[in-house]
Amino acid sequence: MQKKSILVLACCCLLLPAAALAGGYSMNPGKWQFTTTVTMPMLPAPQVSTNTECVSKEEAERDPLANLVDVGNCTITKKEMHGANLDFEMECNEKGMTSKGKGHFSAHGNTVSGSMEMSMEMPKMEGAQGIPGMPTGPMKITTSWKGERIGACD
Repeated sequence: MQKKSILVLACCCLLLPAAALAGGYSMNPGKWQFTTTVTMPMLPAPQVSTNTECVSKEEAERDPLANLVDVGNCTITKKEMHGANLDFEMECNEKGMTSKGKGHFSAHGNTVSGSMEMSMEMPKMEGAQGIPGMPTGPMKITTSWKGERIGACD
């Protein structure tokens, strides 16, 4: 159960670049390349991934936080726009495990960037064995991303 909750949160973090794309904050539709870095105690090193995707005009007009709410049991508790910048706070509850986070998106036409930090309390596993290497106690997941429009969609 706790392992699934961590995976849901990690998926939320990995979807943040797509969410940042979706906002229309001086973003241009087209082909984008994103680099995402996720750091958490259960990973031996920061995980870096790069992906390329096409963003339509409709996707560019979507609320940038909608993907976070759609993917997990999360609620946006604070959302402030300052020009091309969006600051937010959120809370998630997945099967009794609560996490809180805050983050920032910035979009400037052909570039986007942002970061998010999620904190949670990892409960001790029930049963004799648990999951080897699974940390207990406070845990922080940090995600940062950047994206660049690299042309028109194929």
